Amino acid sequence: MHRRFTQTPVSLFLLFFNNFKINILLFYITLLFTTQYSYGSSIAKSSTIPKPIEEAPSQTKVLDEQRYTGSILSPSGAITKAGVLALEPYFQSTISRGAYQANGSVKNSKHRTDSADSFLLIKYGITDNLTIQATPQVNYAWNGKTTSSSVHFSDLPVEFQYRWIDQDNLHYRPSFTTFLGMNFPTADFDQLDRALDANGSGQYALRFGIHAQAAYEVFHRALRFRWWGVGRKPLGHRTVKGISYYGTDSSFEGTVRGGLFGNAGFAFEYGLTKEWVLAFDFQYDWAQGTHIKGNDKHMGYLQHITGASHDFQVAPGIEYNFTPAVGFIAGAAITVDGHNTNDFVQPQCAVNIVF
Repeated sequence: MHRRFTQTPVSLFLLFFNNFKINILLFYITLLFTTQYSYGSSIAKSSTIPKPIEEAPSQTKVLDEQRYTGSILSPSGAITKAGVLALEPYFQSTISRGAYQANGSVKNSKHRTDSADSFLLIKYGITDNLTIQATPQVNYAWNGKTTSSSVHFSDLPVEFQYRWIDQDNLHYRPSFTTFLGMNFPTADFDQLDRALDANGSGQYALRFGIHAQAAYEVFHRALRFRWWGVGRKPLGHRTVKGISYYGTDSSFEGTVRGGLFGNAGFAFEYGLTKEWVLAFDFQYDWAQGTHIKGNDKHMGYLQHITGASHDFQVAPGIEYNFTPAVGFIAGAAITVDGHNTNDFVQPQCAVNIVF
C-alpha cells in the first residue's frame, strides 16, 4: 500500500536539524558570526565569482585579491551578480578498498566495485542573490566479475540557491546561503541486465541545506573557511522490478521507500600566493535505511529496512588559479571511518570557468 508523503519543506528542515547535531552546530556558528559583526556596505566576492574589488581598503587587500577555485567536497554559495554563468567540469575515479561493516571494521573483497565519473556543475545568476544550479553526471563501473554495459547518466539534481547575507571581509562577516531543489530520477534503476547498470534511485528527492563562508588574514595570507549542511528526502514510494539499484534480483517485484540522507562539513582554503591555494575538506555523510517490500520467487515475501550508514571523509587538494575567472583543482577524497558503507579513495580534478 502506498503512503502519501505529507511532510513540508519546513518540517524536513526541522527533522534534519533535530536529528543531526552537527548541522545544528553549523547553523548556530553561522548565526553567531552574522550577529557579532556590524553590517558593512561593501559586498565581498562569492566563492564562485572571484572578482577584484576596486580601491579595496588596505586591511582587506590580501583577502579581496585572493583567487579561489573551491575545495574538493564543499558546495559553493549563490553567485554575486545576475547574468553570470559558471561552469565546473569534474572528473573523478572511485577506487574501492572494501566495505565498512556494521561494527565499523573493513571487509575486503576481490569483487569490489570501482567507477569513473564525470559531471558538470552549472550555475547561473538569475539575480544578484538568486542562483540556479544543475549537475548532469555520467558514470561507468566495473568489478572483478563484470562491467557496466555502457556509460550511464545519473539522476539530475537541480536547485535554487539564495544568499541572504553577503560576505564582508572588512567586518569579517560570513555569507549565508540556503538551498532548495529536487533530484530528478533520470537514471536507470530497475529491470536491468546487470547490477552495475544501476545509476539512480528512481525517486524524486527534495534537496535542502545551508552554506556559509568567510575569509580571514592569517600570516599575511588569505584563509577562506566554509561550512555547510545539506539533506535529501526521497518522496513517497517507487515500484521496483527485477535487478535494481536496491540490490534486488531478477524475480523481485515490489516497492521501495528511501530514507533521509545528506552530509555536513567544513573546508579551508589557504592562499600560498594569489594563484596557488591549499585546500582541505572534512565531511560527514549519513543515510537512513531504505524500506523494501515485495515478492521474490526464490525468497518469498520480503519486507525489511536496510541498515543506516555513515562515513567520515577528508579531502586534501591543491588549486592553481590562472585568472580571477579560471582555476584548476586536483586532490582526493578519502574515507577514514564509517559503517554499512564503502571504504574508498576518490582522486579527482576540476576546472572552474566563470563567464
